[in-house]
Amino acid sequence: MRTLTLWMRAVMFGAVASLAVPVGAQGTFQTLDPFYQDESARRDFYGGVALSGEIGYRQTSLLQPASDGGTAGALTLSAQVDYALLPQVDLSAVIDLSGGVGRGPVGLSWIILKPYWHNEGTDYAVRIAVDPASEGSLGFRQTDVAFLSTSALSPTLMSNFAIGLRRVSAGYDAGPLVADAEGGTTFSSALFTDSERVRVIGRELHATWGYNVVFDPGGSRISVSLLGEAGDYSLVTTRSDEMAVGEEGETEERVRSGIGWLRTGLEFSRPSYQLAPYASVPLITWANVRGELVRHGPRPDRVRFGLRVTLR
Repeated sequence: MRTLTLWMRAVMFGAVASLAVPVGAQGTFQTLDPFYQDESARRDFYGGVALSGEIGYRQTSLLQPASDGGTAGALTLSAQVDYALLPQVDLSAVIDLSGGVGRGPVGLSWIILKPYWHNEGTDYAVRIAVDPASEGSLGFRQTDVAFLSTSALSPTLMSNFAIGLRRVSAGYDAGPLVADAEGGTTFSSALFTDSERVRVIGRELHATWGYNVVFDPGGSRISVSLLGEAGDYSLVTTRSDEMAVGEEGETEERVRSGIGWLRTGLEFSRPSYQLAPYASVPLITWANVRGELVRHGPRPDRVRFGLRVTLR
């Protein structure tokens, strides 16, 4: 959940979603993104504390062809602790446990504050999340702020809407170039060499809209939603090899990217626990780097799926 190739992060920056992954030869990118996937403006636990764990599987690149052997999938693992700080305010912590399955470090990824309110039949919330592990020396740390609403259209049908902005600030260590099947270098790995260190600074816009159908008295539901993400980033590259003539050279490039998802899920709810399997399929992906446009339509071969378990 914390390790991404630069291309995956560029696409997911534009997301940047749920959660995360690695590709060793192309370097690592630290992130954990539990937001916009199935968020609600309603508190979904009844006591003072809830504990969730999530395991998932995802492909490591959305832009490379399915036949590319460098796009092996990865398991992701995370935990979230929710605490009812006030009657209408939650405080949460998201922890990356992917190191337990050999996919990166274990550590605190997000601290979240989420106040709720209700007005004229609709629930609202503002979710403020800060990544304490991100670099903050040049300003605010990586931060995500979203507005959420949940409306009951009938006793068995609910709609969810979320829109948010994220300030991205993260570092990247790139590995050596990787040869492709034709003997050249892959498009993503060609961006960086082993003598470069890259820092990503930018902004993202996230939005999701979906419906939930409740099918039993316990609140179990089926959900279908569309997610859209777009990002605009500056990639600041610092070189320290002989090309810098003894001094660190620095260049800056602009990256724009976007992705659209279709997400379906099933949540089986009981007073003391929830079981929630889900699957997400990218409908469209695109990225623009150095004037080169990479675009794909629906990618069923890049489906992401997982299971969330909540004790409450």
